[in-house]
Amino acid sequence: MLPHLTVRKEVLGHRVAAAETREASAGTLLPDAAEPVREPQAERRVVVRAVNLGKVFTSSFTARKKWAVRGLNLEVFEKEVFGFLGPNGAGKTTTIKLLLGLLRPTYGSIEIFGTGPASPASRAQVGFLPENPSFYDYLKLGEFLRLCASLSGLRRRREVERRVAESLFVSGLIDHEDVQMRKFSKGMLQRAGLAQALVNNPRLLILDEPMSGLDPIGRKEFRDSIVRARENGMTVFFSSHIIADVELLCDRVGIINNGVLEKSGPIGELVQQEVRSVEIVARDVAEQAAVQLEPFVEERRTVGDAVVLRLRDELATTLVLGTLASSGARILSVTPHKETLESVFVRQVTRSSLSRASGADGTLPGEGRKKRVFRREWSRL
Repeated sequence: MLPHLTVRKEVLGHRVAAAETREASAGTLLPDAAEPVREPQAERRVVVRAVNLGKVFTSSFTARKKWAVRGLNLEVFEKEVFGFLGPNGAGKTTTIKLLLGLLRPTYGSIEIFGTGPASPASRAQVGFLPENPSFYDYLKLGEFLRLCASLSGLRRRREVERRVAESLFVSGLIDHEDVQMRKFSKGMLQRAGLAQALVNNPRLLILDEPMSGLDPIGRKEFRDSIVRARENGMTVFFSSHIIADVELLCDRVGIINNGVLEKSGPIGELVQQEVRSVEIVARDVAEQAAVQLEPFVEERRTVGDAVVLRLRDELATTLVLGTLASSGARILSVTPHKETLESVFVRQVTRSSLSRASGADGTLPGEGRKKRVFRREWSRL
């Protein structure tokens, strides 16, 4: 049997045995109603810390300066999934490049595992997937991953094969090792990029817009890969503007707009949990009952042969349902509506954009005078 197949069997066998052991111990040691023990956040190690981080880009032609990131303070804790939300052009990719040491900050400081981002010690513990990765089309996936493993410093063949097998398992591509990458779909290429980010067994995984352009099936498969990476003890930091994916995966989120971190924290703290309104859908609603319920109904509309009632107050739900039932109406559904992360995001981004409308060009103090001087000199040419 080939050496890399033997290693893969050992890896997968070890994972299955470990999973069975965890299930058996959970069934014998924990009562049925036991809650999972969560490590207090105050005791968790900070993996990424950015303090008053700022980045200014200067145009080589006009000498005009523009803020890409300003005054950003951020902490990412060990073994959590952190979602970095923002509209296009908000500064997500620039922030990631600063965290990776690919750009130098204009001011502020960054620490990855307690050291600077340019330190070889911190970079060895980071895996990165850019927004638009490029691959060698005619390499097979296994060949590409072995190349990445050797570039990351792995030398022993057995260790390389073990890391390739594990990254294929986590990315869900274990059956495609011998397929040329030019035959991969968009979703498979994204997961191949995830596999190369995992091949050095990083403690921190940074993904830049990993699910943009994927179809629903591709997004589902990539989400599963992120979950497997977290189960392996990795910290995951990923940027996105697909709010549904962030809400499904993340422990904490940060919202950035115009280079400023507007909000940051656990989703449960950012999104209010109380019911905002209740929607009742019913058929055969008598006009007399509808008139009687008007004081409690915020909105009433007809959809086909059904009537949709949106209630002003959750407490009125029982009264409204009783009135409808006693009048002979058929209740089709009762839906409580809570605040969503999407509504928080839209409200925060809109509010911050309006508050900066007077300085929306992003120029630094004194830029107005420089612009006038430039225009005057240009007009003389």
